[in-house]
Amino acid sequence: MDHRYWRSLAIVGICFSAAAITVRAVPQGSGARYQVVKVCSLLTLAEVKKLAPWEKHFDPFAKGEEEPIGTSGSSCSYPTLFVQVMAFDQSFIDTFKKRTGTGLEPVAGVGEEAYVRNNADRDAVLVARVGPHSLTVQLNIERDKTFASTKPSLIAIAKTYAAKLR
Repeated sequence: MDHRYWRSLAIVGICFSAAAITVRAVPQGSGARYQVVKVCSLLTLAEVKKLAPWEKHFDPFAKGEEEPIGTSGSSCSYPTLFVQVMAFDQSFIDTFKKRTGTGLEPVAGVGEEAYVRNNADRDAVLVARVGPHSLTVQLNIERDKTFASTKPSLIAIAKTYAAKLR
C-alpha cells in the first residue's frame, strides 16, 4: 500500500485518541458548546492547491474529503495535505509532545501554541492551539525536498488556516 495511507492512518489514530480527550474541552454546565468547524469549507480548492500544489493527474481526486472526528471536529484531506480542527484540550498538545519526543520544534505565529516535527521524511506535521481549536496540518515532503525546505510552506499553510479560525 501507499505510504500515504499508513501515514494518514497513524496521524488519524493519534488524532482520534486526542479527540476522545477533547470532548471534555467544552466547559461543563456553562451552556457553551463547541461549534464544529467544517475544515474543507475554510479554503477553496484553488487556495489549497496554491499553498500545497499537487500534480495534475491528482486533480480528479482532489475534491477535499471532509471526515468527522467524533462529535468535536472534522478533517479534510487533499493529495498533498491533511488538515483537522477539533475542540481544544491541552492534553492534545501534551500527548503530541510526549509521543513525538525529541525533534519537536516550537513555532511562533500560529495560534497561542504550536509545534512542528518531521515525520520520517515523509511529511511535516504541525499542531497548534488556535483559540478554542486544535489545529493539525500535515504536508507531504516531496521526493526532491527535505523537511527543512518543506517547513516554511507548512507554517504558511497553518497560518492561513489559523487566520480562518479566528
